[in-house]
Amino acid sequence: MPSEHQKRLKTLQAYLIEKNLDTMIISDPAAIAYYIGVKFDPMERLWLLLVPQEGPSQVIANELFVLDDLQVDDLSITWVKDTHTISQAFQSLVYPLDQEKHLQVGIDKNWRAGQFLPIAADYPNATFTLASDIVDQQRAIKTIEEQKAMRLASEINDRAMGRLIQEVLPLGLSELEAVDRLKTIYAQEGADSGFSFDPIIAYGGNGADPHHEPDHSKPLPGDAIVIDIGCQHQGYCSDMTRTVYYGEVSDLDRKLYNLAKQANQAGIEAVICGQPLSSVDQASRNVIAKQGYDENFTHRTGHFIGQETHEAGDVSASNHTPIQAGNIFSIEPGIYLSGQTAVRIEDLVIAHEDSVEVINHYSKDLTVIPLAKTE
Repeated sequence: MPSEHQKRLKTLQAYLIEKNLDTMIISDPAAIAYYIGVKFDPMERLWLLLVPQEGPSQVIANELFVLDDLQVDDLSITWVKDTHTISQAFQSLVYPLDQEKHLQVGIDKNWRAGQFLPIAADYPNATFTLASDIVDQQRAIKTIEEQKAMRLASEINDRAMGRLIQEVLPLGLSELEAVDRLKTIYAQEGADSGFSFDPIIAYGGNGADPHHEPDHSKPLPGDAIVIDIGCQHQGYCSDMTRTVYYGEVSDLDRKLYNLAKQANQAGIEAVICGQPLSSVDQASRNVIAKQGYDENFTHRTGHFIGQETHEAGDVSASNHTPIQAGNIFSIEPGIYLSGQTAVRIEDLVIAHEDSVEVINHYSKDLTVIPLAKTE
């Protein structure tokens, strides 16, 4: 019985036939991992997956790499010496590209020019076409097994969020100290690969920078605390944002929080297969705009997620791609008042044929955490 990774390669080959591409050359390490089950950073060294219309696929790998956990049985491997040039590496392929025949070759958007250009020069009869969309579209529709993995990663994230809010933040620690505690919590809760992205824990005005890097700031009474965190487990990522308040909450913060919560819910309710992704963005944005804060919602409503925290595909006003069953993406409206305060509420959703499933379950009720006790 073919493995999940072999099924993915077969699906890709069917797409190549449909697009009249003889071969697809994949350089993105995350995409290669999607198809063969091995993920690592090759740095500047050659690490490619060649997928023909039919027959076995092959990997080009530097001989320094260790590929013990390959998950495709009939995959051929061309080992490249560390001293080989790019051209020499391709000349030694098990299934070399035909230099006599005119080939239609798809490549991905991540292939470094320093590798691609020497190879293109060796094959003047080939037409190289940017074909990342074939891979991206396949990865955007998560299988039942992938959906299970995403739920599991999100369950761990729910527990970690709860412990962070209930056990850590009431201590009055700095943002960096809280992040350090979070790393331990993820390990204790079973996340096998740590953070899926650099966590954001932002106090007060720091939260008005959507991508704030935690620093030595400590919370002050009345601060909004924006918490955007995620872990990686069994190769899949989680991502969730909650906003809580330290000791007390102002009338303004309460108003902004309720707006963001309504916008989050409106976006969730707009997830309907066949409708454009832009309709989800519009639904969330309209709630905030009606109260005059449209200019304070400064980013898209969401992004696709899976083996990477940010995968191809987004929830924005410019993306009119129809929602498909199996799509998993975030819905994370936010309101940012520069130098003052901020709020963001984020959930991950799975689109199903006739419903939408939210896979984050930590409470979105407005929460005020107690002030740190002083001696």
